Amino acid sequence: MSYTKKVAYNTLAQMIGKAIGIAISIATVAALFRYFGIEGVGKYTTVFAFVAFFSIFADFGLQWTLLRELSVNSDKNKVFRNIFAFRLFIALLVHALAFGVVWFFNYPLDVKYGVGIITFAWFFTTMNSTLVGVFLNSYRLDISVSTDIVGRIAILLLTLYLISIKSGFSVILAATLAGNALNFLLNLIFVRRYIKLGMEFDFKYWPHIFSQALPIGIVLIFHFIYFRIDSLMLSLMKGMADVGIYGTAYKLLEVLETVPSMFLGAAFPLVTRYVVKKDERMHSAFQKQFDFLFLIAVPIVGGTYVLASPIINFLGGRGGEFTSASTVSVLGNPSTAVTCLRILIFAVGVSFFSNLYTYLIVSLGRQKNMVWPTIGFAVFNVVLNLIVIPRFSYVGASFSTLLTEFVVVAVSYFVAMKFLPLKVSLANSGKILIAGLIMTFFALYFNSVGTNLFVNIAMSAALYTGLIFLFKAVPMELVRSIIKR
Repeated sequence: MSYTKKVAYNTLAQMIGKAIGIAISIATVAALFRYFGIEGVGKYTTVFAFVAFFSIFADFGLQWTLLRELSVNSDKNKVFRNIFAFRLFIALLVHALAFGVVWFFNYPLDVKYGVGIITFAWFFTTMNSTLVGVFLNSYRLDISVSTDIVGRIAILLLTLYLISIKSGFSVILAATLAGNALNFLLNLIFVRRYIKLGMEFDFKYWPHIFSQALPIGIVLIFHFIYFRIDSLMLSLMKGMADVGIYGTAYKLLEVLETVPSMFLGAAFPLVTRYVVKKDERMHSAFQKQFDFLFLIAVPIVGGTYVLASPIINFLGGRGGEFTSASTVSVLGNPSTAVTCLRILIFAVGVSFFSNLYTYLIVSLGRQKNMVWPTIGFAVFNVVLNLIVIPRFSYVGASFSTLLTEFVVVAVSYFVAMKFLPLKVSLANSGKILIAGLIMTFFALYFNSVGTNLFVNIAMSAALYTGLIFLFKAVPMELVRSIIKR
């Protein structure tokens, strides 16, 4: 199977699965947000941000180390068993530490209990990502996507049941634990087709794993700081209402930021092989990645910006509480979750391309060169948040995220090009941009006349797709190469 067809199959499997998964997650979030209200969403956001901070230490770059090792090492069973054992040890230590540390913070009691439950839930997520790495390497993302959907459905159904019996905050979070555990167990069953399960303790190999993972781990830790520490800083410097307003918009950001990694992750094993072997097809592969990311970034940014108000209203419900709640004004105008979303969506668009160059750097094995820049990004973001949050609260945090993302993409580009100067053609970008602008004005008009949000999204997506083919923004030879048998 050709590079294009392998990546296309895995990307298609992810796109379909992620679309279903995102729909299920949005339904779950909408149910939770409508039940919790602004302050409850603030608690919810704080719990997940706190656990995510510790979980990134448990991840420590081991999934991408696994992927790279499986791509270049012939003894795949040895690689998997050692990394699985190494990760289990770190995950147990880190997640236990998270639950212990939360008791030193002045959070409400139900937030502390919630951290304990979600810590356990994310232990399964951490271990599960090791199994997903095997599916990525085997080009069988359809399996991991399917099990992910089953887990998300379980979370949704259990959440709805717990809401129906009016359960408390911490109890409702147990639905996430059940769904994550189910997802892990299903993947554990299916992964045996591609790898021999077990654990090895090759202490001569472990230092190699650690040395490969360390640069990525440091990058991921400081990436978390500059991209997600704002929620924790808001929880400590402001109140749960401010976190709730910001968290409503940020939840959609968390969903959308998985889009580039979905595609780039599917392409990663082959791109790494092209880089290692200095294959000329690397240039073509990178151009296709760039074009695809631009193709999906434009409508996401434009559509979300003009539909921000109905999107927030759908997520929060409660008679418009989430679209009107405000604790800060900018230039005399109350700032709401809608304001945050309209700022953050541009950060999402920029992050698509910082992801592109970051993945290329990892494929090159040059992740060490991103350690100090990433520390710099984190320091920049934290200092900026310390300046703007006291005065502008969640609006300041939103702008801080956007400005940091611009710095990240610029630095990532220069680091990647230093080691592998790839020229990117913008021949199709102008056509894509025009199609996106037309679609955005179309969505804006139909929103102004009261068209249902989902009808508007469907019509806008259909229009954008038609314009892309009309303008020939996607080369027909690429389409033919994907569908050709």
